[in-house]
Amino acid sequence: MKKMKRNVLLIPFVAVLALMLVSFASAVTFDIVKVEVDGAALSPGANNDGFAAGSTVPVRVWFEADDNQSNVEIEVEFQGYDDTETVSQDFGYVEADTEYRSKIFNMRIPNDVDDASEETVLYVTVSSRDGEARVSYELKLQRESYELDVLSVDYSSRVSAGDVFPVSVVVENNGYGFTEDNFVIVSISALGVSTRGYIGDLDSIENYDNDNHEEDAMQKTVYLEIPADAESGVYEMEVIVYNDDSKTTVGNLIAVDGVDSVDGSDVLGEETDEVSTSVVALTVVLVIIFVVLLAVLVVLLTKKEKPIDEVETSYY
Repeated sequence: MKKMKRNVLLIPFVAVLALMLVSFASAVTFDIVKVEVDGAALSPGANNDGFAAGSTVPVRVWFEADDNQSNVEIEVEFQGYDDTETVSQDFGYVEADTEYRSKIFNMRIPNDVDDASEETVLYVTVSSRDGEARVSYELKLQRESYELDVLSVDYSSRVSAGDVFPVSVVVENNGYGFTEDNFVIVSISALGVSTRGYIGDLDSIENYDNDNHEEDAMQKTVYLEIPADAESGVYEMEVIVYNDDSKTTVGNLIAVDGVDSVDGSDVLGEETDEVSTSVVALTVVLVIIFVVLLAVLVVLLTKKEKPIDEVETSYY
């Protein structure tokens, strides 16, 4: 009786062990053969350096599977950063012992680097329903020595001809070095107008222990005047922040209520002359066809019928 009870208690353990053995035997193994970032092959377990923080670089993955698999997915991600996202690809079906490569992922390297350099980890995962492979790569990120970033551009999105309106620009020094004599230029090249403002010096980090006591970000407001004879339309407004070592440009759109343009079209998205030429050509063709058909109709109506010769019938 005791022996029977002991055997009954062993049944669940044997079943769990059998399921584990089956799962291990059926689990697929992926092999991540190679990973390239910006054309450089990464080495797992080694420090891969020389990558600029905040830059967007191409990433590609090579892999193999030891068994035929479907619903294969590739994921690449930096962990621990708020300003990056996971990139992925649904690869589909793969055959065993065949090397495959992913599409090129355009991935943004984290920009949240406080020191001159900082180490981070890139995770690459190849998976299916039957298993996965995950490899980590240590990357050393470097901050640019001089780099200005436009955090925001505030202005009225619609103005009128002759208006003078303010443009408020917030600039931040994302580089590692101290930047001197920073300027901002706001311009609308299609109207031939621009204005410039002096921002001043910017620290790499907001650190009031330094002798210069400068901040790492600054807001500057400049004023731009729209010509009184400006045509109505939507224009591109360009904002440039620069110093002797770096330059950053961003584009914005602004609507102007002004004089009606000669052709009645907006500055952006004008109708080309080719459209007008096509309409004229089509009209001429239709007129020609109409004239030809009219001429044919007139000929048919005025054409006299040929008289039918009478034939005398003889009964002899």
